[in-house]
Amino acid sequence: MTTSRGSVGTRAGGSGRLRSPSTENSGAEAIRDFVEDLRDLLEDELHNAQEELAGKFRVASEGALVLGVAVVLGGLAAGTSTVLILRMLEKVFPPTLAATIATVVFAIAAGVLATVGIAAVRRALPLVPERALEELREEVREVLPG
Repeated sequence: MTTSRGSVGTRAGGSGRLRSPSTENSGAEAIRDFVEDLRDLLEDELHNAQEELAGKFRVASEGALVLGVAVVLGGLAAGTSTVLILRMLEKVFPPTLAATIATVVFAIAAGVLATVGIAAVRRALPLVPERALEELREEVREVLPG
């Protein structure tokens, strides 16, 4: 979550206290205040980036969980396919038909879950804190002359 904050040049140490250029005692103090404001800005933006990435990782982890289930069901489909081939060789119909039905059901379920999982992972991509980076760019534009 992002919070509204004033321009870097209008805050003193992140306290929200407005600073007037006429009250500055020296250039060194102005530089010191600027560095403090810049440090506060960077800390805020890093915190925002961490929160944004944490949200994206939560979404991606849910997708990865669904993909994991799809892998397990795909493994079951492969296992029952093996049983299917063996039963086809051993017997003619009823056991084979049962193995065929199980294989088809597991394969369809794995395909559906894989599709859902991939879609969830894609919603989380790219894993870049986009909002935080854009806010940082805006803050830098405000501070830089011209």
